[in-house]
Amino acid sequence: MKFPKIAAASAVVMLAAACGGGSDEGDGGGSAEAPETLTVWRMGDATEDQNAFMDSVTEQYQELYPDTEVDVQWVPWGEFSQRFQTAMVSGGPDVVEIGNDQVPTWADAGALYDVAELAEGWEDREDILEGAYANGTFGDAQYSVPWYSGVRALWYNADWLRELGHEPPETWDELLEVSADIEDEYGVPGFAAPTDFINGIASFVWANGGEFATLEGEEWTGQLDSPETTEALQFYADLTVDGVSPSACVGLNEVDCAHADFVNRDLGMFIDGPWARAQLEDLNDEHADQWATAPIPGVDGMAPAFGGGSDLAVWGTSEHPEAAFDYITTLNSKENALPYNEVSSMFPTYGDVLESETFQNDPVLSGAATQATGDLRLFPDTPNWGHVQWELTTVQTAVQRMAEGESADDVLPELNDELTEALNRPTE
Repeated sequence: MKFPKIAAASAVVMLAAACGGGSDEGDGGGSAEAPETLTVWRMGDATEDQNAFMDSVTEQYQELYPDTEVDVQWVPWGEFSQRFQTAMVSGGPDVVEIGNDQVPTWADAGALYDVAELAEGWEDREDILEGAYANGTFGDAQYSVPWYSGVRALWYNADWLRELGHEPPETWDELLEVSADIEDEYGVPGFAAPTDFINGIASFVWANGGEFATLEGEEWTGQLDSPETTEALQFYADLTVDGVSPSACVGLNEVDCAHADFVNRDLGMFIDGPWARAQLEDLNDEHADQWATAPIPGVDGMAPAFGGGSDLAVWGTSEHPEAAFDYITTLNSKENALPYNEVSSMFPTYGDVLESETFQNDPVLSGAATQATGDLRLFPDTPNWGHVQWELTTVQTAVQRMAEGESADDVLPELNDELTEALNRPTE
């Protein structure tokens, strides 16, 4: 959503004032003047483990700024847009967690501080995945740094693939081959292809060189009926039409479609994130020692994946941007990468950490960790994408109708028009 110009202008005025902050050495060894209170906005709902982790970060930060109180405030994801908009004109936090797909919107609105110079002295900067770091770049400025990502991968039963003499499938052809062998040997569907699963469907589209929409000047053009996207959506829908995936998965998401069947050995493979392990274990952990993940198969190898997650940013009106950035580097240090993974099941954005034994020796984490070092992408960068994804469910509807047997020639042009119109509706 674009803000009224007066709101953005007010934020720019306050940002200019904030940029005048000094960089005197703090008493505790921090890089800047110590604030009395540093306010941090975390997104989501607090849990006991999350609060304990944040308390440990506060203790680390206070080794640099012993006289600074850290006020961590939790903002539900459903309320963040309104809270951000209010903070644009009435002052906000010092540090904010922000969805990585939201950075350009709020940077464009003037809400975030350019941390490019502050990041130059950050010791761990060189080990962050470049694709993740680039996500925080807008124009010639750096408005955020990546914190964690949530990456999906292919779940499978390791003992079944060993018995069949297969490695995890790496291509679409191999996915079909392994799925067929699972059905022949064990009498269950080889792979689940839920239709209400745009984050998984996206990997198939991107793997085939397709896009959902492209920006030409200031106008979005839907690409659902482009040859590349059509072929990918047809392949995914045909997994149901041809009986590779259970027809019961039509209209369902990955949880409702696959979790129970997978843990009960009524399904061979499905796509979800490593965070699903706890949910699966709650259902049935009898075969948990055989669960493993691998990168999502593409046309010729590992497919791109939706790289959802969060960045960390200094709010534009912070009076202590240097001290705020010191908090970000404390929270997002390599030392905190593994502890945060343990409480969240989200992946750090440090390439060397993802390649470490901690991730690579865990069968459930290893495939997803490899996926996280690959080609991570986001959906079209417009606030209207949420309307397309969650309200209209345009892509999901297209796949469902095709999985139910409708022709792509009938479905995709119609829904592509809907997509194009929705993406270009006024945002102010």
